[in-house]
Amino acid sequence: MEQSHQPPLRTEQEHEEEVHQRVHQQCRDLVSSLPVVEGCSYPDLCFHDGFFQPVPAMVAAMMVQKLFEARPTDIILATLPKSGTTWLKALLFATVNRNSSPSSTRNLATLNPHQCVPYLRELYEDGARVPEMDSMPSPRLLATHIPFHFLPNSIVESGCRVVYLCRNPKDNFVSMWHFINKFRKKDGREALPLEVSFDRFCQGRSHSGPFWDHMLGYWKASLQVGGCSVLFMRYEELMKDPVVELRRLAEFVGCPFTQEEQANGVLEDIVETCGFERLSNLEVNKVGKRTLFRTMTVDNNSYFRRGVVGDWMNHLTPDMAQRIDKIIESKFEGSGLAP
Repeated sequence: MEQSHQPPLRTEQEHEEEVHQRVHQQCRDLVSSLPVVEGCSYPDLCFHDGFFQPVPAMVAAMMVQKLFEARPTDIILATLPKSGTTWLKALLFATVNRNSSPSSTRNLATLNPHQCVPYLRELYEDGARVPEMDSMPSPRLLATHIPFHFLPNSIVESGCRVVYLCRNPKDNFVSMWHFINKFRKKDGREALPLEVSFDRFCQGRSHSGPFWDHMLGYWKASLQVGGCSVLFMRYEELMKDPVVELRRLAEFVGCPFTQEEQANGVLEDIVETCGFERLSNLEVNKVGKRTLFRTMTVDNNSYFRRGVVGDWMNHLTPDMAQRIDKIIESKFEGSGLAP
């Protein structure tokens, strides 16, 4: 009597990897059909569902939306690029892990803040599965540039916490313009002229833009009751009084500082540890590198330029500044969000 040969049963991990690869291919096919906007960013941008993203980041964003399962204890840091993301990652990591072993201070001395708080997109770049995410202890600290309306339902419905940091769009633009041109130079491409890049920024053609929709999306979410909780923060206020803003951040994410910690200067120590000068002078941030989109090598020192408030005045003409001010006034009208 012949014996039937049944194919071996697939493991759960193999099944997940197959699903991820299938979804990845679907997302790649969709993104490949989208119009590409050249010369606005690096890599070039594509437009989908109301926002722009670099082509590989859009694929990963779609996969995040379809596959990511949030936990109620997750803490998601959301920003537009070049809005103080690196600084806030360091502050958040140091605050949440201040009593862990090894200490967060020691980790920040050997790891770039982007290694301490990974981006959601990194979980799905090239369809790769990151099993370590499942074993990460709570609270998981994660980051994204995805607009609020494109976040996975699991984030919105789980009740997890979202921290949103915005920055004056004029400073945000200038910082991003410098950042993009570093990569273009590295790739042998001509630098984007300031005037051309600025015009496209005002048209909404920027990484994760239009900037006004990105800011308004998280602002309106911060006013809602139910679902995930959103803390809306401003870079300028964080720069003006980092201790007060750090205390506010810690309370929101469920790790408030005790009276004893406040009396012993723990907040001030964290602010100093995560300060621009301290982080930028660490060996890991001076000579270290990381991979972006699986293909681009990024020098860690690229994340530390100046970080000051008002640098736009050294680059934009009065007419340029007035143009952005008028856009903000028009787009934010009636929202309660002040410029």
